Amino acid sequence: MLAVFSVGVNGLAAPSPVLAELQVKMASVKSVYLEFTQERVLKLFSEPLKSDGVMLIERPAKIRWETTAPYQTILLGDKSSVAQFEFADGKWQKLKLGFPQLLQRVMQQMAALNSGNLAAMTDDYEVTVATNSETVLTLVPKDKMMRGMLSSLEIHLPPDLSGTREVVMNEPNGDLTRIIFRNEKHDATFPAKTFDQSKPLEIAAVQTAVKNAP
Repeated sequence: MLAVFSVGVNGLAAPSPVLAELQVKMASVKSVYLEFTQERVLKLFSEPLKSDGVMLIERPAKIRWETTAPYQTILLGDKSSVAQFEFADGKWQKLKLGFPQLLQRVMQQMAALNSGNLAAMTDDYEVTVATNSETVLTLVPKDKMMRGMLSSLEIHLPPDLSGTREVVMNEPNGDLTRIIFRNEKHDATFPAKTFDQSKPLEIAAVQTAVKNAP
């Protein structure tokens, strides 16, 4: 496991013990439900561009990233395939694949993080850990081409590593995307067709099932 060891007044620590603890905590989690607000911060605009949505993860590698407002899209992925849908003219339409690369990378890393597969993280990134009022993992891509799109990825967690508070994607030009998570639920029970890449179940039905599960 490759890790960057940094020490300083900002509470930086060697990442290995934190990553090991995080892996233990997340390895037994079978599924995760999160709601999010995404803020796209661009230098050209005085106010961030905001959207809301839901992220669902089911081990070993299923993930659903759905934007619910101000527009509706669904991104679905597993180990072997991906699918993308857009709601237009009163119905869902399956699109030709056009995953935004940065969002796809975040989806992959969130799936790895929430399944305890941290080897995938350290294979592709140099990792530092800051531990103050919260724990922040900073991931810098090892691949030069990827660094041209993503200078760093920050994952913010509470001190007890019990969930994900925020993810920040920093771009080389100074733009960034901040994703703030809430209402996180581990071991959520997802109904059939939640991750169906032909006709995924409506998110309202998924949320009702998650809410009513014991």
